[in-house]
Amino acid sequence: MVKPPTLQILLGFDTDQHRIGRFLFIRGMGLIYLVAIASWWSQAIMLVGENGLIPSGKFLELADARLSELGRSSFLAIPNIFWWIGASNCSLHIACGLGIILAVLVTIGRFAGPSLIGLWIIYLSLLNTGGIFMSFQWDILLLETGFMACFLTDWKWHTRWKNPPALNLVNRIALVWSWLLIGKLMFFSGWVKLAWATPNSPEWWPEHTAMAYHYMTQPIPTWTAWWAHQLPEGFQKASIWPMYFIELVLPFFVLLGKFGRLIAAIGFVALMFLILLTGNYTYFNWLTIALCLPLVNDRCWPHWLREKLKLKKLRKREQLSRHPLIIQLSCTIPAFLLALLLNLQIVLNDLHQAPLPLLKKDFTPTWLDQLRASTASFHLASGYGLFRTMSIDRPEIILEGSRDGLTWHAYDFLWKPDQLDERPRFVAPHQPRLAWQLWFAALERKFSYQSRNAGWIEGLVLKILNGDQGFHQLLRHNPFPNQPPKFIRARLFLYEFTSREERNQTGDWWKRKASGMYLAPVSLPPSS
Repeated sequence: MVKPPTLQILLGFDTDQHRIGRFLFIRGMGLIYLVAIASWWSQAIMLVGENGLIPSGKFLELADARLSELGRSSFLAIPNIFWWIGASNCSLHIACGLGIILAVLVTIGRFAGPSLIGLWIIYLSLLNTGGIFMSFQWDILLLETGFMACFLTDWKWHTRWKNPPALNLVNRIALVWSWLLIGKLMFFSGWVKLAWATPNSPEWWPEHTAMAYHYMTQPIPTWTAWWAHQLPEGFQKASIWPMYFIELVLPFFVLLGKFGRLIAAIGFVALMFLILLTGNYTYFNWLTIALCLPLVNDRCWPHWLREKLKLKKLRKREQLSRHPLIIQLSCTIPAFLLALLLNLQIVLNDLHQAPLPLLKKDFTPTWLDQLRASTASFHLASGYGLFRTMSIDRPEIILEGSRDGLTWHAYDFLWKPDQLDERPRFVAPHQPRLAWQLWFAALERKFSYQSRNAGWIEGLVLKILNGDQGFHQLLRHNPFPNQPPKFIRARLFLYEFTSREERNQTGDWWKRKASGMYLAPVSLPPSS
């Protein structure tokens, strides 16, 4: 009698031999959620609280009025829990506090399934009300990965530390989903560096000089970046090729069996650690490393780890699902199918719409575009393209205050380069989001009310002029500690790393030259 095909034959993968990778990945997700939510919690009130730079409550109020006029559902357009609990400071504290508790539960293996769903809902709510301060690719990647993790986790009240449990059918499908997700992330991070290079959109990836600028121009450099910047030009150009191999070739190794996936995982993790050593990219590198863990077959983990976890060989009855197959699939197939369709649309669209497209024809049907548009606010699947463009200089906004309009004193913000002799520091996995946005705003060279940054910059200036005490927590040095200035202006400077010789002479990590006015002097209107 012929036996029915197993899942390995149907999918072509050893999906029953990834207990350790799944075990480590789920607990890693708990830690990453913990860091991401704690980081946001530490600055959310100042950024989007009731008296923040861009209050989320006012945003939801205006959005609700506009969506009502259009006859659209506010929740479906901007899904978040604050529609029901309010967008007060107290609500922000409750959401973040609950998120921390759920993240700890996932990390220790208690109620992991329900906790991951709760974390996904909470982080989706924080992202959709965080405005420009929550608009980064890793925030969206965390949501996509978190959604997938809900299907990969072990849905028991207690997941044991010793001898991790077997993967059921749903887990195995989600396992393959995780492999394709890390492959998509890495491949498109390499693809955009080439596909977006045109005469009208200058790029330095094709010229192999990008790394000569990268260490100096990244948003929040580290002291190790200063040293990396000093390396010879030949090394900077040569270092691009291993990166291309890892991002453009290794993603296809995910499809080449357990040893191919092991090689891909090693390459991806190595690249992430190199980035960790020379940059502050929040929790992104750790999230990517976590996504690599399910790639590794149980037999490929070190012997000491298998012994530590007391990994035992699966018995035949443990390999079989304990729940009826029809129940598992009926609850999960719609989600798997939706994720598949959304990712198909993303891949076809990205390969077609780049300035140098791989697909000359648009193969995406209209209904699939509409499906993605209708679900976009839930961030179930997304496209990625890290370091698509490379800046060749580093503009910095320096805010200055004055009481008489003649003598000006500079504000020194935490984490961003201001003082020339200030040693660049490590801050990741925490993300000081105001410092990041100041970097993006500086790239615009001049303040404009048409910019996405206009709202929070205006809010920041008003806080300084009004002497807001909460604003002080964003500063390393406040030149007006007792009485606010009467005038505020923002000058633009071009910063560069010093050379070894210059640093030996001056002790400075940076040098700079003035590059004009970002924001002309402004003051509060005279009181009536």
